[in-house]
Amino acid sequence: MVAVMTPSRIETAVAGLDAWLETMRGHGGYGGPVVHWWQQSLVFTGPALDWRYEGIIAGYLSLWERTSDRHWLLKARRAGDDLVAGQLPGGNFVASGFELNPSTAGTPHEAACDVGLLRLAVALRSDHQAGWNDYREAAERNLRDFYLNHLWDDETGSLGDHPNAPSFVPNKASTACEALFLLAEVSGDARWVERYALPTLDRVLSHQVRESGLLDGAIAQNSLGTRRVEKYFPLYVARCVPALVRGYRWTADERYLDAALRAMRFVTRWGYEDGSFPAVVYPNRRVNRYPSWIAPLGDVLRAADDVAPHGFDVD
Repeated sequence: MVAVMTPSRIETAVAGLDAWLETMRGHGGYGGPVVHWWQQSLVFTGPALDWRYEGIIAGYLSLWERTSDRHWLLKARRAGDDLVAGQLPGGNFVASGFELNPSTAGTPHEAACDVGLLRLAVALRSDHQAGWNDYREAAERNLRDFYLNHLWDDETGSLGDHPNAPSFVPNKASTACEALFLLAEVSGDARWVERYALPTLDRVLSHQVRESGLLDGAIAQNSLGTRRVEKYFPLYVARCVPALVRGYRWTADERYLDAALRAMRFVTRWGYEDGSFPAVVYPNRRVNRYPSWIAPLGDVLRAADDVAPHGFDVD
């Protein structure tokens, strides 16, 4: 009798997600409606080069690394090719505004695209595959010509969120910092980190709550000039963690690791038994549970993995 191997629940889920993603592809990339906290986008559903690409590329690279099946690598490269083909002369990506699409210059969406491109470049270079530099060049062009030329604020020494307004959003800035760390890694140029990423991370630290209580470790959603907006989104707090961990690994400065661990303790402290998290936690400890994000829980799991080697243990 020949033994029949039945797929695990995880394998079945992965296969289903992959099949669903194929149905969302059109000419130029992955599309679909956007349901978001800030605004819905149910009219423009065409291909969009925004932070969905960070997850798509990272997901397919993870499948390739775990299975050695080149099928997954080809899908990661196809997504990277979408971004390269959709880059405008000024460095921006078409339809990068997420809920504001089809606009361009979306943050953190373009930096998230850069993270995906640079992860792909690192993986391909490590595997001695041709073409990796095309993805690095596209990411560097966006970071240099858009983020540094238009969003860098000399007065605060950090990356802002809008070229014409004194707005700082820690999770968006952290995504850009993560891309800068990756660019330094693949290019060998420490200037991207020393000149831009670390000063920006220091400003992220200034937005973190440090107190004995339920809000310890939370990171304020944003600031407008000198006024901090004291709303805490667990998902966005988690998105600050990978860059903070990279800051610690680069400098051995305990401030960055302490901030990352505090942030993850805040996130898990507010988790529910079903594995979900509130969308927003307010300073008075009230919460808003709508919408209940599912796919972005991948960011929470990734952040937890990043701090696990440093003593963070959670189910």
